[in-house]
Amino acid sequence: MQYRTTDTDELGPIYTGRRVLDVHGLALGTVTDVVYDDGAYDPVYLVVDPGVLRRAHYVPAAGACQTASGEIVVAWDRDWFRLSPHATGRPVLTPRRRRDVASHYATR
Repeated sequence: MQYRTTDTDELGPIYTGRRVLDVHGLALGTVTDVVYDDGAYDPVYLVVDPGVLRRAHYVPAAGACQTASGEIVVAWDRDWFRLSPHATGRPVLTPRRRRDVASHYATR
């Protein structure tokens, strides 16, 4: 399966650069990239960078919502996010990495 990581429309970036909050309103980081299924408009995963000296993580985009101020709220808490698989290099998910991420978030 092919993936695209284009995160723009005619108005500019849709997700990239937006702040991500957990279910309790705590900051998780900033969206640095987006993973789409081939031909899909809606993202499958957001790559969230928590900041200095921490590695980025994949977060499922399903169930995420956007606040009036443009922040993205996901359905998981900060601790569960920190335990999720790390995003490695360019955010193209191998079948194994995709299973790992899906399995992690499905258990919660």
